[in-house]
Amino acid sequence: MPHPIIAQDSPDHEILKLIGLVTTEWSWVEMLQNEMLAFFCSGEPGAMYVITQNVSTATVTGWLRTLAQIKVKNPDSFKVLTELFGQIDTVRAERNTVIHGNWTLHSEPGFAFVQSFNWDRKEVGKTEMWSAADLLDLISEIHSLQLQLGNLGISLGYLKGQLPNS
Repeated sequence: MPHPIIAQDSPDHEILKLIGLVTTEWSWVEMLQNEMLAFFCSGEPGAMYVITQNVSTATVTGWLRTLAQIKVKNPDSFKVLTELFGQIDTVRAERNTVIHGNWTLHSEPGFAFVQSFNWDRKEVGKTEMWSAADLLDLISEIHSLQLQLGNLGISLGYLKGQLPNS
């Protein structure tokens, strides 16, 4: 097995578990956005996954913003969607730090450091300390997005059945 050039100790098990939950819970947000995209395009959801499977969530959100301008005639509904897309953007940025960041051990249990890089930020490389509570807050925000997207899909008629975490 190859040896890393720079050896780092992994965060504690609780932090790693929560990083995994961020990953799995976010996949529901992506799926719900893809369902909305299929609805706005009057497409078959399964066929739409061929288009969206290798496209970033940011791109899908951008497509939804554009399609909402065309498809959503009620100004109040459009405002709700615009605010929801803004929330998705904000949570996605945190999710990307968690998922794509380089995690290292902190001396205190329940804390870890994450180093992330983003060319769109003033500070391209950034190291932050996250706690288990921070990750739980992010997971809660993701659950809120799931609920909002799911309720929207049910009210518009393109989703049926149970929502995640319901």
